[in-house]
Amino acid sequence: MNKKNTKFAYAINAPLIIYLACVLLGPIIWGIWMSFTNKTIGGSATFIGLDNYINLLADPEYRRSIINTLVFTFFSIIGKCFFGILMALALNIKFKGRNIVRALLMIPWTLPNIVAVLNWRWIFSSTGGIANYLLKSLHIIDKDLIWFGSAGLAMATVIIANIWRGTPFFGVSILAKLQTISQDGYEAAAIDGANMWQRFWYITLPEIKDVILLSTLMSTIWTLNEFESVWLLTGGGPNGATEVMNVFSYQTAMKSMMLGKGIAVSILAMPVLLILISLLTRRMIAKED
Repeated sequence: MNKKNTKFAYAINAPLIIYLACVLLGPIIWGIWMSFTNKTIGGSATFIGLDNYINLLADPEYRRSIINTLVFTFFSIIGKCFFGILMALALNIKFKGRNIVRALLMIPWTLPNIVAVLNWRWIFSSTGGIANYLLKSLHIIDKDLIWFGSAGLAMATVIIANIWRGTPFFGVSILAKLQTISQDGYEAAAIDGANMWQRFWYITLPEIKDVILLSTLMSTIWTLNEFESVWLLTGGGPNGATEVMNVFSYQTAMKSMMLGKGIAVSILAMPVLLILISLLTRRMIAKED
């Protein structure tokens, strides 16, 4: 009976399996093959072995893109996690108009990326931008900063934009867990004299740590794959200061016309993404069990 059920399940799912194999595995296999060639856009592909990978590992621009990606991802995740926890804790408190505030705080996550990027370009504009206006009003600076013209400031802008966009995901995920926590523990802790920080550290944090971990893994995968906002905000500049791996891959494949080498950049990132996806899958399965 079990064998019949297994055969029936395979038969039912065969079209889906074939579809996924064509849509997912096909392009991956083609990409891996292209990474071993000197394929250019509009040109033929000749097998060159590991030359693309050897050249990439020796390329200082590629190594810089790895560092940029790690910096961008690390600080983005830290910011999204921190502000997401604050957002969840604030929205877990009952107050008048809470549902309206929740809806407003979801805007960054639901807003089209191009619209969000254009807003950030305006905010950080060196002439008439809100960021410079506020900093000058608070007497923190006395002249306009050229946000997209400085390496450190340009990286800060893309990180801030990514934090702003990704915080609601953390906030909503953590809030959903907070609302399942019994209030009995908090009441008992308050009677015992525990302050707000102690109640958070010993009651709230242990309850939400799994959600934080899952959200962090998912957001890390998304952030490592980020291209659109970085490209539209800074184009990887100035002088490659914000050129993350996906931007470097695009520049190599499309602007330099070296498609094989550009694909090799993405292939080199695959092991890291596969490890993260594996960890995420295991954690989700363990949570369900």
